[in-house]
Amino acid sequence: MAGKHVTRDVDTRAVLSVKDLSVQFQETYAVQDLSFDLRPQEVLAIVGESGSGKSVTSLAIMGLVELSSSGRVRSGTIEFERPGGELTDLRAVPERTMRTIRGNEISMIFQEPLTSLNPVYPVGDQIAEVLRVHTQASRKASWSGALELMDKVRIPEAARRAKQYPHQLSGGMRQRVMIAMALACQPRVLIADEPTTALDVTIQAQILALLRELKDEIGASIIFITHDMGVVAEIADRVLVMRNSLAVETGSVADVFRAPRQPYTRLLLSAVPRLGSMADSDTPAPFSLSTEGA
Repeated sequence: MAGKHVTRDVDTRAVLSVKDLSVQFQETYAVQDLSFDLRPQEVLAIVGESGSGKSVTSLAIMGLVELSSSGRVRSGTIEFERPGGELTDLRAVPERTMRTIRGNEISMIFQEPLTSLNPVYPVGDQIAEVLRVHTQASRKASWSGALELMDKVRIPEAARRAKQYPHQLSGGMRQRVMIAMALACQPRVLIADEPTTALDVTIQAQILALLRELKDEIGASIIFITHDMGVVAEIADRVLVMRNSLAVETGSVADVFRAPRQPYTRLLLSAVPRLGSMADSDTPAPFSLSTEGA
């Protein structure tokens, strides 16, 4: 599985640098003392079970945690290299600046498109609206741009599909629409929060291949959030493993898959199905929950 992965040489500077990040909801810490760097054109996978803190990390980067009345970023810095080369701590900028950065420079793809797309507008209009808001393009130019983006994410018959509503599209097509919206302004960083979880394995593979191609086309760096180590092996250069709000292991995908240091990482790897692993058994083996020493 991991043998298919080819490690690329990447720039050593950081496009995004998170240092000592802690996020609290009421009395509970969802993220504690988290640090990592994201390099140019790198895919960093943040992996862990539900409640590990991986999605909260993405919300903190987007400046969305404190829009919740119970959420607070308690400490840490989130330094982002803006297009001119200027390093900006996203925690220190006013909300007006963050609204400019969101979508233009850092975009996010969410897990379930039906909860993110507006059911009462055709998908082409929704992509065009992103272009109008962020680039001040005319209505005609934004519609043309929407069709180009739909072509870019390999949606067939873009002109016809653009006039359809979200419920008229398959799950894979809806996710492609979400990717088109996220790429509208060619962001430097793309955060993908479990974008393939709700899809079947064939469509999942297509979406992963599409993200790899688009990353190279627009030169973006990707933070890919998932609970699936099989997906990590397919798309990522490096992996950060989280458990109970803490980072427990990090390294290149090749190194972590070859020699995981933590029992919890080994547990995640053992959950990935392997062809032929049940050949000598009539019934499934129980899933081990032991994480002693993790």
